[in-house]
Parts: sequence; C-alpha cells; structure tokens
Amino acid sequence: MTAATPLLSDPYRQRFADFMANCRDPAFIARRRREAFTRFEALGLPTRQQEAWRFTSLDPLRQIAFQKPVDVPVEIGALPTLDTPTHRVVFVNGRFAPGLSQPRTLPDRTLIATFGRTLLTQPRRIEAYLDQIPGLEQHPFVELNTALWEDGVLAHLPRNTALETPIHLVFHATGGDSAIHPRLLLVLDEGARATVVVEYRGQGRYLNVPVTEVHLGDNAVLDYHQVQEESLHAWHFDGIRLRQGRDSRAQLHLLSFGGHLARTDLDVLLDGAGSSCAINGLALANDHQTGDFHVRVEHAQPHGTSEQSFKSVLDGRARSVFDGMIHVRPHAQKTDARQVSRNLLLSKQAMAHSNPRLEILADDVKCGHGSSTGFLDPGAEFYLRARGIGADQARAMLVHAFANDSLNRIRLAPLRERLVRLLAARLALDVIDEEERTA
Repeated sequence: MTAATPLLSDPYRQRFADFMANCRDPAFIARRRREAFTRFEALGLPTRQQEAWRFTSLDPLRQIAFQKPVDVPVEIGALPTLDTPTHRVVFVNGRFAPGLSQPRTLPDRTLIATFGRTLLTQPRRIEAYLDQIPGLEQHPFVELNTALWEDGVLAHLPRNTALETPIHLVFHATGGDSAIHPRLLLVLDEGARATVVVEYRGQGRYLNVPVTEVHLGDNAVLDYHQVQEESLHAWHFDGIRLRQGRDSRAQLHLLSFGGHLARTDLDVLLDGAGSSCAINGLALANDHQTGDFHVRVEHAQPHGTSEQSFKSVLDGRARSVFDGMIHVRPHAQKTDARQVSRNLLLSKQAMAHSNPRLEILADDVKCGHGSSTGFLDPGAEFYLRARGIGADQARAMLVHAFANDSLNRIRLAPLRERLVRLLAARLALDVIDEEERTA
C-alpha cells in the first residue's frame, strides 16, 4: 500500500513534541510512543484511495484543528449506569475521574487500576502486555493513540479468578474541538472469567480515538460489550486487538448508536487450539451518520470456531460499512467459521456497503459467509396494518424486531434491558419491560 503524505503532519508533530516534553514516562513507554508516531507520520491520515477507507471520506476532519482536552466538571447523573453492582471506572476527556468512579473489593491479586497508578507501583504489568498483540499495523489512528494516550485502565485477572461483578468502564468526552485517546488493557490469565462493559459518550464536537487490547489465556472466558453513544458531532475511530489461548471463549458485542462518523476496527487472533469467538454487531444510523465495522478473524490453530453477525438500520442519508475477513492458516484444520451481514434501509437515500470475505488455506474446514440488504417487507407491513395497527407503529415494530435480535444476544440483563428501551425510544415505540413479559 502506498503511504499518503500526511496533510496535517506539522500540527501533529508540534503537538507530539509538546506532549513528550511534559510527560514523565518510563523508558519503554517513551520508546513506544516515538516509534508509533514515526509510523503515524509514514501512514498519514487515510484517503479514499486506500482500499480500507474507500467508502469513508475524512476531508471534513482535516479541516478541524483538534486541541488537547481540558478538565471539565461532569455531573454523575450525566453518566450511564447498569442498575446493578459494578466495578465502575470513569474517565472524562481521557483522564481518570475518581469522584465519579466506584471501586469495589476485588479478589486476591486481581487488579483494576489506571495506567498512571500501575506504572508507579507495578510497571511490569503494563510492559508485559501493552502493544504485544499483532494486528492493525496499517491503522494510523491506532498509532496516534499509542503516541498520545494520557492515561488508561488495566484490568488483570489472575489464574482461575471468576469476577462475578461486571467491570463497567465509562469514557466521557466534553468540550469543543478536542482530541482524546483512551487506552484499555484487559488481561485474563488461564481459567479467568469476566464480564466487561465499555461505554463511550460525549457532548459537543471532538475526536475520540480509543484502543483496546485483550489477552485471553487458556480456558479464559470473556463477555465484552462496547456501547458507542457519542455526540452526533463527534468522530470516533477505535481499534480492538484480541488474542485468545487454547479453549478460551470470547463473546463480543459491538453496538454503535452515535457519532457523526463511527468506525471500529477489530483484529482477532485465535492462537490456541479449540478457541472460540462470537462477534455481535449492531449499528443504528440516521441523517448523515456513518457506522463502519472492519473485522479480521484469524484462525491460527486447529479446532477453532468463530461467528460474526452484523446488522445495521439506516435512515435518512445514513451509511454503513461492513468489511469482514476470515483467514484460516494452513494448519488450522477443523476450523468452523461463519460470517453474516444484514442491512435494513429505511429510506432510498440510505446506503450499506458490505464486503464479507474468506481466505482459506486449510482443506478440512467449514466456513461460510453471506450478506443481504433491503427495505422493509411490504407484506409484513400490510399484515400489521390489516389488524388495526397504524402505519408508523407497524413500521417501528418491524424495525424493532430486526434490531432487537442483536440485543437479545446480550446475556447481561441490566444492559440488555437498557438498550431495548433505547431502541424503542429511537423508534418512538412502546415496549413492555422484560420483567412484565416474564411475569
């Protein structure tokens, strides 16, 4: 791939120089920052001439001079909750907010802490895992995050630790024309189990560039939920790298509801025999919003399983992009991999781009992929109208049924119920609470 000349190299270079002059990082962090910024300059900001960005124009982004965020007070009522006990950690504009966080007692040797605190007390925990997962090497925003993150959070569960209380991480952005680079590092040692909810929210116009790295040891189990509800004026580019050990299991729920342009790049490496990964994605977009998912799942060992299910609901002039890759290495025999993309268009101006792909280098596998895009079924609408349901309500019910299938995959009941209510509010639809349905 030919590298584009970075149009904004000078402002970024000056900002990076100012940042490095004022930070007091350990030597290994400073070295990685410099290496990442060098790669960012070589890659430049993406253009539509690059295959991975051909449906995404960043021209408006180039016109904005994003600044370092400032400290802004945030009321606790403005932040999302789960209506259940959680290990809650809140960051505002990329900085830890202790007054908004709610720490709880942790099992022995389990750590949930900021990078700043961990680098002072246990720097080896950061050095051993940060930037150690391959993938997303050609993603300039991942490199920009590595160069400019101010703080992050590390969650490390030791061997055979089952954390029953969910970890709830909230990254809130506020202020004008600021650039934020949150960092998240999840490490589950052999046999550990955890449920994690990560939420991105904000107000105003800003650039949010988070990066998440997940290390799953042998037999580890992770339920990971990412909820993106950014401001409608925000730009969101996040990268997720996941490496799984033998017989580990991961369920990833990637939910995109906000942002002017929201893109998630996910790179999964199934690096142990018998590992499995299920990815559930849903994007709701309206007006001129864009929801963008780029996923690569690499089967590196035999007997691995993976499932990708992505849906989008698009109204107005909204757009969605799904670019999915399943790669099976030559010795990854007995792989079972599936990939499906479904897109519902609610207006003739909406557009969905879907590109599911397979690269299979082994000969004893079961792999499949598919994609569908279309409008609401007129027959189904007529069926509801014929039973006395108004046109708007009938349309909303059909859209709700399509999208709610993705939400029903979420096993964390408080989060699922909140998102069902959010979906109903978006559709102006009256729904019955889950407790009432099961009564």
